[in-house]
Amino acid sequence: MKKLFIIVEGETEERFLRKVLYHDFILQGIHIEAQQWTTNRKLGTGGGGNSFDLIENHVRRLMARYNHDNNVFISVMIDLYAFPKQGNSIYDADVERLKNGKQKAILLEKKMEERMGYRNFIPYVQLHEYESLLLSKPDALSLFYTDKAPEIEALKTEINGKHPEEINETPQGAPSKRIMKYIPRYEKQKTTAGVATAEATGLHYLRTACTHFNDWVSKLESI
Repeated sequence: MKKLFIIVEGETEERFLRKVLYHDFILQGIHIEAQQWTTNRKLGTGGGGNSFDLIENHVRRLMARYNHDNNVFISVMIDLYAFPKQGNSIYDADVERLKNGKQKAILLEKKMEERMGYRNFIPYVQLHEYESLLLSKPDALSLFYTDKAPEIEALKTEINGKHPEEINETPQGAPSKRIMKYIPRYEKQKTTAGVATAEATGLHYLRTACTHFNDWVSKLESI
């Protein structure tokens, strides 16, 4: 059995990995263990994962522990929206000048891979945040929000024709903000509603609709 650590920022992503990816990977002989990196918020100093040092330190601790085990792999799942820019961040001028979100994500992944220099490290930058996955099939929100059919239809109209991974990273237009615009209580229900919606959508559909996400999952399957 191979071991795959995936480092994430919050409980929503951790639950997503356990509920949506874990079973399929176990069947392939890969055990996923999701871990949350220690954010500034958890340290009591305010902010989320806005220092890249926090992520790097977590990854390097795992690298040091499992450096000689070829059956242990490490990945990270980081949103492009609000990517950590403090500390010794890889989000530099080269990334900033790019206009296309996928190009930014690919460059950040390359920079992470070069920074870590670890043979079994597979970086991933989520376009543009976790909720992009949910916007691939907004109807699935109705299984949790049974009373919000008109609001979900309005959300579908707003994003009609947009690829879920291209819904932008601005504070006003980020995927989570679009959902909260129509379903305000989602903000406090991400770990339940967000994961339940992803489960209802299904991993196969998510991979088909979100090509960059699929590329990552394919890499993880090939370890």
